[in-house]
Amino acid sequence: MPTQTTVKADIYWILFIVSVVLLILVPDQAAWVETRRGWYTQPMMGALLGLGILAIFSAYRAVQLTRCEIRQGRRPLFRRNPLETLVGLLDSYRTALISSLLFFLYIKSLPLIGFVPATFIFVTVLLWLSRLLNRTWLVATIGTLMALVLIFRVTVSVWMPDVWLYSLLPDHLADFANRYL
Repeated sequence: MPTQTTVKADIYWILFIVSVVLLILVPDQAAWVETRRGWYTQPMMGALLGLGILAIFSAYRAVQLTRCEIRQGRRPLFRRNPLETLVGLLDSYRTALISSLLFFLYIKSLPLIGFVPATFIFVTVLLWLSRLLNRTWLVATIGTLMALVLIFRVTVSVWMPDVWLYSLLPDHLADFANRYL
C-alpha cells in the first residue's frame, strides 16, 4: 500500500500534468479580444496566470516529494502498481470526490428543476453528509435561499432560462415559478 508521501507525490504529478494540458488548450478555448486597453485585459490572462502558478508549484512539490521517496528507498511514481496508486488516491480523497459529483449533479439539475429546489437539495445533502443537518441549518438554508432570490432576481435582475419542470404547470404558476424559483 502506498505511503502518505507517495500519494501526495502522485497527486502533485497529476495536478502538474492536468495544468500543462489545460495551458496547452487555453488558446483554443479563449479567443483573443481586440482592445486598446492592453494584453493584460484579455479574458485568457486570468486562466493563464492561475494555471501557470498551479503548474509551477505542483511541479516543484512533485519533484520535492519524489526525491524524498527515492532517498527513503521507495519506488517513485510510474514504477508502482497503478491500481494501488489509484486506490490510495481515491481513499484519501473520498469526500472531495463525492462533493464534486454532487456539484456536477447540481449544475446539471438547474435547467431541469430550477435554482431554488436544486440548491435546496444540494445544500441539504451536503449538510447531511457532513452530519450537520438539523433544524438550525435547515432554517439557515431556507433563509439564505430566500435572500439569494431577493438579491439576484429582484435587486440585480439576474434571470435564468425557463425551467423544464415549470413548463408542466399552468401558465400563471409557471411564470411565477420561473421568476422566483
